[in-house]
Amino acid sequence: MMRPSLDAPIKRESVAELVAGRILDLVRRGELKPGDQLPAERDLAQSLNVSRPSVREAIRGLSILGVVQTRQGGGAYISPLDAEALLGPIQFYLSLEDMNVAELYDARMLIESDVARRAAEHMTDPEIDALARILEAQRDTLGDPDAFRASDFAFHMALWTGARNAFLKRIGESLNVIGLDFRRRASETHGVLEQSLKDHAALLDALRARDAEAAARAASAHMSNVYRSTIAQGGEP
Repeated sequence: MMRPSLDAPIKRESVAELVAGRILDLVRRGELKPGDQLPAERDLAQSLNVSRPSVREAIRGLSILGVVQTRQGGGAYISPLDAEALLGPIQFYLSLEDMNVAELYDARMLIESDVARRAAEHMTDPEIDALARILEAQRDTLGDPDAFRASDFAFHMALWTGARNAFLKRIGESLNVIGLDFRRRASETHGVLEQSLKDHAALLDALRARDAEAAARAASAHMSNVYRSTIAQGGEP
């Protein structure tokens, strides 16, 4: 009979981890919302019956996670809790291995194709008209990669919203933000933005035709082109 091993150490959470966990629970329950200011360090330590250094360490950890933002001389606030604020650790992880770039775009291809398929079925005519206006304005940003990336985000945001699935919208937005650093260098390359514009136009045509499968193919082809142009530039931020 195999005897259980009792010599493995029991993991103890630090006081700072417990404080951070308490703050995260308040955020999850909606008792702390984006923009809310946390109590002063001294007040927070007293209310939780912990030391000020433990509170300071917890706030520092939550800042690294993107949950809390600190302002010089102005205290600590709950961040906007959007994808850009919360995905820093994952972006760092992705930067460690080249294969993760391939896996990122493989995931984006799956998600964006399904988003496009659902958008073709659920977007209203006014929403598709608004998407067309975004695309038309995008033509004027080909010489400005920063402006194009902002327009590209708006284009995809309209699709994520149009898919009528909150989870797909959150996942699509998150994967887009994670891939942004990898795209910055590639978007400076001649012809890359023009190809993205062409891809967007093909996707818009499929949406107008209410052809869900054509929309899915157009989105998949777009992600494939984005991946190839990113890899061609080394996939580096």
